Parts: sequence; structure tokens; C-alpha cells
Amino acid sequence: MGEIELSCRAYVKMHLHACLFPRCSVNGLLLSSGAPGGAVCVTDCVPLLHSHLSLAPITQLALTQVDVWCSQTQQRIVGYYQANACASDSSPTPCALKIADKIAEQCSNAV
Repeated sequence: MGEIELSCRAYVKMHLHACLFPRCSVNGLLLSSGAPGGAVCVTDCVPLLHSHLSLAPITQLALTQVDVWCSQTQQRIVGYYQANACASDSSPTPCALKIADKIAEQCSNAV
């Protein structure tokens, strides 16, 4: 994996998403407005769900909407974040792995 730069905006939005729902799992997408290749500069994130992260239809709809929005705003999806409900559980869920695989297919240096 290459270099990754995380903007303050993206970091704060992820943190606030987790703080807003402290007893739930949360997830979202990481976005970049930079050109593909080289270091990944995560400039923003889109919080998706809190709790029930494995609901496939809702997740698919959200991913499609974010993809369309990114194409209109000259951004691209470069990663995925997830925080589990239990702080001691740091393992990704099967749903997280599937989403990460799909992002990695589109972005060679995904986060």
C-alpha cells in the first residue's frame, strides 16, 4: 500500500459519525478529488449507515448514489471505513470485505 493522506474534514466527519451513534456500528465511503495513481489523498467521506450494516439493498442503493454524485463532482471513491459497535472488535465484517473488494476493483490503491 502506498502513502495515504487524510484531510481534517474526512477525519472529523468519520469521528462525528461514530460519536453520533456510540452504541452502533457505523460505516461510510472515503472520497478523493485527486488524480488516480500515486499517493491517496482522502479529501472527504460520506457516512452511510449506522447499525444493520449488512442490509444489502440499502448499501447497494447508497453506493450507487454516491458513485453518481462523485461522477458529477469530479471525485472518486477510494476507500471504506467501518467502526464496529464493540470497541474491542476490530475485525471487518463479511459485508465490509465485500465492499472493500468492489472498491479495490475500481481503485488500485484503495484504502
